Amino acid sequence: MRLHSLTLRDFRGVKDRTVRLPALGTTVVVGDNEVGKSSLVEAFGLIFDLPDDSKSTRIRDIQPVGQDVGPEVTAELTLGGRELTYTKRWLKNRSTELAVVEPDGRRTAWTGREAHNEAERLFHEYVDPVLWQTLMVSQGQSLILPTPADAEPLITAVTAESGTPVDGASMPLVSAVEHEYLRYWTRGGRATGDYARSEKAVAAAELQAAQALKAMDEVQQDIRRAERLTLDLADVDGRLGDHLGTVEEVRERKQATDEILLRRDSIRSRAETARARLVNHTRTRDERERLLDEVERFTKADAELAERRTDADTVAKAAAETVQAAEAALAEVIELKDLRRTDVQEAERRVSQLVDQAELERLVGQQTELIDVRARIVAAAAILDKIKVDDRLFEALEDARGAVVEARAALAAGVPEVVVRRLGAEPVELSGKGVEAGSGRMPKELGFDETAELLVSGELVVGVPGHVEVTVRAGGEAAMLRSRVDDAVRREKELLKQAGVKDVAAAREQLRRADTTSAELQEARRTERSLTSAGDPGERIAVLTARLGLGDDDAEQSGGKPAAVEGVPGQMSLFEEFSSPLDTLFDDFELPELPVDDLAAAQRVLDDARAELAGVERLLTDAEFAAAQARKAADEDRSEAQQARARSEIAGERLAAAVDALGAARKLLDDEAVSAAETDATAEVEAVLEELTTVQEQADAAGADQVAGELADALVVATRMQGERDTLRDALRTTEGRLEQSGRDGLATRRDVADLELAAVRNEHESLQRRAEAARRVYETLGRHRAEAQTKYSEPLQTRIEALGRSVYGPSFKVWLDDDLAVAEREMDGIRLPIEALSTGAQEQLAIITRLAISHLVSTGDGSVPVIFDDALGWSDKARLRDMGALLGRAGDHGQVIILTCMPDRYEYVPKATFIKLDG
Repeated sequence: MRLHSLTLRDFRGVKDRTVRLPALGTTVVVGDNEVGKSSLVEAFGLIFDLPDDSKSTRIRDIQPVGQDVGPEVTAELTLGGRELTYTKRWLKNRSTELAVVEPDGRRTAWTGREAHNEAERLFHEYVDPVLWQTLMVSQGQSLILPTPADAEPLITAVTAESGTPVDGASMPLVSAVEHEYLRYWTRGGRATGDYARSEKAVAAAELQAAQALKAMDEVQQDIRRAERLTLDLADVDGRLGDHLGTVEEVRERKQATDEILLRRDSIRSRAETARARLVNHTRTRDERERLLDEVERFTKADAELAERRTDADTVAKAAAETVQAAEAALAEVIELKDLRRTDVQEAERRVSQLVDQAELERLVGQQTELIDVRARIVAAAAILDKIKVDDRLFEALEDARGAVVEARAALAAGVPEVVVRRLGAEPVELSGKGVEAGSGRMPKELGFDETAELLVSGELVVGVPGHVEVTVRAGGEAAMLRSRVDDAVRREKELLKQAGVKDVAAAREQLRRADTTSAELQEARRTERSLTSAGDPGERIAVLTARLGLGDDDAEQSGGKPAAVEGVPGQMSLFEEFSSPLDTLFDDFELPELPVDDLAAAQRVLDDARAELAGVERLLTDAEFAAAQARKAADEDRSEAQQARARSEIAGERLAAAVDALGAARKLLDDEAVSAAETDATAEVEAVLEELTTVQEQADAAGADQVAGELADALVVATRMQGERDTLRDALRTTEGRLEQSGRDGLATRRDVADLELAAVRNEHESLQRRAEAARRVYETLGRHRAEAQTKYSEPLQTRIEALGRSVYGPSFKVWLDDDLAVAEREMDGIRLPIEALSTGAQEQLAIITRLAISHLVSTGDGSVPVIFDDALGWSDKARLRDMGALLGRAGDHGQVIILTCMPDRYEYVPKATFIKLDG
């Protein structure tokens, strides 16, 4: 099959597009995303799959959203030597048309369902579906390696190339063997059918026989268990009787020792009470000693703190007197500083007044210069407003002047030149149109011996009244030349009018004047910015005038205009023609004369006053520091006196509290009684402990503390032995019950019947097993021979893949195919890896190489189909793209290779490729 063209109308986002494809070679169809590349492949599949009346959602999906139109596809292709033109429209105005041109030139046409059926028949007759799906790689499927074992054209091609028949006459035998094998085994080798059921029956019979035998064994075991349980029960009964006697003896010993333990517990209680009483008396004695120590310690501390308090009060009084003296000295220095500050302020006012006067004089001069500069700016701006010529307009004027000169030169060279001269007395009259005189306008009549040189682009009439009339007419080209002259002159006049000048020279002069004026304007503006950089001088003059107390009545008015500023280029050319409205803003302003004084002398007076003020300030700093130090020392002494007074008061309070606490304690119990009570409590504790020691010796001698534990252990053992006896009795009753039931069930008869049934089932199963094993041996032998043949006919495909791959990967490239003819492993540089272990790019490249190898093998037969790659080589590096491009180019020499992509750079290395650009 070869695809020649595809036409899509109203198909998804495609309005109307036709793509023509070469029948042989590599074609790269390039287009942006969503431009409709993948729609080409989809349309070709739909036209053969679905009739025009199909209601499939696949058809609804290709209809443009919101448009009531019918998607239409037309395909031109060669199929089995026949040329087909197949057109189909769905949904709206449905139609199907098929035209077939036979190899001998006969043409046949079908319409409607007949056309669909015939196209479907031809497609399935000449296109193997497995091969078509293998060689058509949709978008996103470039990583899937093909498994073409079921592609009939490929199998036919490799069989023919290898010379090894695949099935041939052995197919009936293979089918029969496979049929017999499948009676007993699944394809995975598991038992099935009668054989599987026979295995299950044997297993069931064996289980039943085993269960019967097990039941008999269990009866024998129950008999032996009953005998053993009887003996064990008699032994436990004897041991239990002996142990119960021992328990009674231990219980009697415990009753005898309980009286001794009760007396010991009573004495222990009395000992605890005596110890508690002794602890209380000891705590009372410790507290009395603590109170005595506090009274003595607080008495000594109170005396020491009273002495410190007296010393601190004396020191604080002396510090207060020192502070008073320092503050009096500080007040005197402050008064002196105020006097010196007044002198400094007076001197500063006088210096500031003189400085303001000097600044006012400078600003008035600056204002005069600013008025002159602003007048120049106004004058220059007025001149620039009058000038209409700029660089662009002047260039246009020069071009227009050149065009006029060129057109007139062409006119002079292309039209006749007529020279008329009057020789006699008869008048010579001139008239006509399209006539141009060298000296200006054409004269209507020539004087005696007068000559007129004329260029005739239209018609000239030269007449001598009553004698002769000569008419001179120019050719057709002259009219065109004349028209060019008129157009050029008209264009020049329009530009001159726009510029407001009479000729190009005047425009050049205006342009020069505009440049000079613009430079003067920029210079004046720079001067204005410099003069006003610190603010408007007028505002500063007003501030200084107000500060100096000068009014308008102090200024004298006089006429006159400020003199022009010297040295400004082109100044006279500007000011002779224009005047500024700012000229009278500060006319004749003069500073009032302040009393004459010396600024330097005033500054010296100010410096002297400041020096004296600085000396006083230093004295003030020293006095403030002395006063601060005195205050700090007085504060510290005062704080120390207050702390001494507070500590003395606290010590007195503590002493009084300690004396009160000691007096209260002595009222309850005096010091001698406290010591006597502690001595009595100690004697009582010693007596009780001696009695407790005696009773404990009696308990140890009788073993009273151990008897209770021995009795508890003996009772536990007795309980355990009783439980063991009860368990043995229950087990014996249960075993005797099972033996009685076994005798009623006839277990021996059941065992014999199960053995007979097992023998019969085993005989039947062994017969089936022999037949099944024979079928498996025949099937495996035949399969082994078929695998060997398959290995032989897979060699052509493997060889073709390796030949193509070595052009990309080098001479060490090898592959191994599985039973489905899919590439299973790859070897390079001696390293053999499964396909799953390769990188994404290597897997994609190997999938492309495999499909090109398949296409090479089937390209010469009628079953060949195009190889279509939709958006492949997305994971390849630059070097691999170059090698794969060369391989795709060579693949086009054997068949039709179609590549759809939005990245044409990937295929720039494909030689002899045809690139088709799809626009949106």
